[in-house]
Amino acid sequence: MKNLKYLLLFFILIFSSPTSYSQSNIATLDVVKLLKDSKAAISMKDQLNAVAKKYSEEDQKKQKEIQKQEEELLRQKSTLTPEAFSDRKNTFEKQVIEFNKNSQNKRKALAKAEKDAVNQIEEEVEKIVKSIIETEKITAVFRNSAVILSDTTIDITDKVVDELNKKLSNVTVSVTP
Repeated sequence: MKNLKYLLLFFILIFSSPTSYSQSNIATLDVVKLLKDSKAAISMKDQLNAVAKKYSEEDQKKQKEIQKQEEELLRQKSTLTPEAFSDRKNTFEKQVIEFNKNSQNKRKALAKAEKDAVNQIEEEVEKIVKSIIETEKITAVFRNSAVILSDTTIDITDKVVDELNKKLSNVTVSVTP
């Protein structure tokens, strides 16, 4: 109830003072669409997917090797002395731990590379949006996800994507595990 009062007060203030707010020019930006449709984002995703596929294939190959080693270790259990079996088991467990650590490091490296690439895109988008704000005398730009309803004419996403495609059509993704 209290929030409703504040919301009503907010709308009353906005609509009762036409001189201070009628000159405002706002725009919206669909960040999801931008990160889906821009050439830079597509380039980033393609590169990340290629590296992820490579890592996945490497991990699957290593998993098969580990499975074979485990099967061999279990076959040798009855023929080895308890001490020898324990030593081989410990060695095997260290290999499994190392494999899991490497897999986790690869995932972290992919996540960091994606974050860095998205940051490159966002920096360029910020410059583009600032330029549009200046040229079109826009007072504020909101994310589409933060707006409940709006006229589609205030959406500047396509302009931003077009400009981004001109200025940054490719992002170099650097993955170092």
